[in-house]
Amino acid sequence: MLREWLSPGVHVNSVGANPAGRGEIDPAIVRDALVAVESRSSTLAPPPAGAPEFRDGAPDDVVELGELVSGTRKGRTSEDQITLYKSVGVAVQDAAAASLVLAAARERLMGQEIQLEDR
Repeated sequence: MLREWLSPGVHVNSVGANPAGRGEIDPAIVRDALVAVESRSSTLAPPPAGAPEFRDGAPDDVVELGELVSGTRKGRTSEDQITLYKSVGVAVQDAAAASLVLAAARERLMGQEIQLEDR
């Protein structure tokens, strides 16, 4: 995705990974946008763990979603500001969400459990 494609005030979600090791997002978008992430430590970790968009450095004002929700950090500062959510995932959050979904399905007697391997 290129910066020149974006209008003022647009929001971009980037949740994929490029196996070739290059980022999905134009460095100019990263430079110009308010960047939000789940976790600075996981997103800004060196390759191959972190987001390749930040391999050459990250903006100083990267905010975590928790900071935005709690109000400890400000979000967009103007209607024209571009915002970028870069997700690399946090495994413990994925496992916790899956556990809640599974528990709710069992409680409602919904779905069908399958065995993936013979034991």
